[in-house]
Amino acid sequence: MIDKTVMIGMLETYDSFQTDIAVSVLRSLEESNSKVERKVIDFIKGKLFPVSVERISEYIAKMPAESIRDQIVDNLRTFHSTFMEMISFVGNESTRQTVYMPLIRMMDRETHPYRPLALATLCCFDFPEAVNKLAMGFENFTSEMRWISLVMLKKRWDEKFVPVFLKALNDSDSEVVRIAILALKRANVMSAYEPILRLLRSSSEVVVLTAVNALVELGAVEAMPEFKQLYQESPSPRVRATVVSAMGDLGREENLEFLQECLGAPDSRVRANAVIALKKKFESSGALPHETVEKIIALKSDTDHRVQADSIQALWAMGYTDNLAEVEKMLGSANEFSRSAGAYLCGKLKLFQLTRNLETLTADSSWMVRKMSAISLLAFGESGKSVLRNLMDFGSSDQQIVAAFAFGLADDSVAIEKLIAQSRSGTEVAEMATSLLLGLSRSPA
Repeated sequence: MIDKTVMIGMLETYDSFQTDIAVSVLRSLEESNSKVERKVIDFIKGKLFPVSVERISEYIAKMPAESIRDQIVDNLRTFHSTFMEMISFVGNESTRQTVYMPLIRMMDRETHPYRPLALATLCCFDFPEAVNKLAMGFENFTSEMRWISLVMLKKRWDEKFVPVFLKALNDSDSEVVRIAILALKRANVMSAYEPILRLLRSSSEVVVLTAVNALVELGAVEAMPEFKQLYQESPSPRVRATVVSAMGDLGREENLEFLQECLGAPDSRVRANAVIALKKKFESSGALPHETVEKIIALKSDTDHRVQADSIQALWAMGYTDNLAEVEKMLGSANEFSRSAGAYLCGKLKLFQLTRNLETLTADSSWMVRKMSAISLLAFGESGKSVLRNLMDFGSSDQQIVAAFAFGLADDSVAIEKLIAQSRSGTEVAEMATSLLLGLSRSPA
């Protein structure tokens, strides 16, 4: 697996790569073109990015190791998209040769440290030669360069990239394999079915989890016997829980008994996923056996907050809506995860009668609870927005930030500017504002 500290370094590596290209482009402009020059200079100075790479690296370095990968991917995609937009702009306003030549020169230098990045960038601009060279030399790159190249190709997916993705399924690095699987499932490439199915036997948990989800998205109903065998044999609770979700997504009636048994599993993730899988069964068939419903009702008193929340949500979908007392109990729990789950239910089930509870929780001691409460208020439509506007104007610093974040999700430019200003303020609130702002700046998968 790629080391997490190396992953953080990739942000700075990619930033250096795109800056090198931008500087080369600026130097090669033959005629004065103030519009193009201004665009490239703004890019080099980082004015086109909401948060500087230094600030992002500092923030991510403080995160738990298990949370770093997704943040790195999100920000690499943002950098890549902005870089591609800059290149396209210069190509349209000047000449395409101006922007492509620095990349081509880098591609032709086999020992250049940024060569894989240049190849991947040219692939995204439909250079067949770059695609061939990337496929032929892929396994000779460092693991971090193989990984970052796939992140870029996945973002700009094209059928011509499939040979690279298929080759990467056999990579020695589990993170490289994971990205390749994600790319192939997104494209719904049925030729990848057998190679991905074999990965259910991988020694890497992350590869197995990704393979299961990919097979579900490929609609591979024929993989269910392998899924059941995996559930029985895997020592990983995460793998077993993911298999349970897959059984619900693939929608075969013969899975009902299996899912019902999973409601009593010792692992809470398995129980919660079984509840949601059975909810999907109800939504597709219109009914569940009485015995199954009774088991779900009993899980409203489960010791795990997620099982409680998912049971209430599932029962609500089935018409059992007498759950307000249980939700209020969760909102008042001493456990922050339970309070957050209760706030989620308020938004999910549109529990307008608990608006005041949510407003109070926007000042909770836990930022996770504050954020979920603000988002749930946003789900209430205009009445919730009215509460959030009031918090933005008159609430505490924490309340202003989470309210602004919620509005930012609704594309409120003023709210986003408030986040940006707080992020650069150097105060304690800046850490939270940066976290929320990074969430806003994520590119779609």
